[in-house]
Amino acid sequence: MAGLVETAIRSKISPNQLLKTPDIHKSASFEVERLDTEGMVLLFGKKKTPTKISWQCLEGIPTFLKGKNWVEVGTVYYTSANPGTLDEYLKGWINRGTAGWIASVLEKAGIVEIDRNRPIRVRLK
Repeated sequence: MAGLVETAIRSKISPNQLLKTPDIHKSASFEVERLDTEGMVLLFGKKKTPTKISWQCLEGIPTFLKGKNWVEVGTVYYTSANPGTLDEYLKGWINRGTAGWIASVLEKAGIVEIDRNRPIRVRLK
């Protein structure tokens, strides 16, 4: 059975949909390639590198954000992350800097709101 995050994403996002990262100063486009039973696949960068994010990972984000006000997105392109950031949570699941892209997906799905002033932050809606 689909969880709340999966249901919200499936209701607002479709395969091949283009989205933008949340940084208003350095925004980049990316594509939602597909939504399947295991998760979603995003295509990043000029080479459209596929990156799979599991539903299990995504379903844990509201719990991670619960009880917090604004949480820094904190994307860094290293295998480590800054403590307390969305990037740190995500790096427990995937060893790539995906937090900005995931934040945009979650905003489109109505799960979070984004403060685009630097540092870029998210909070539950």
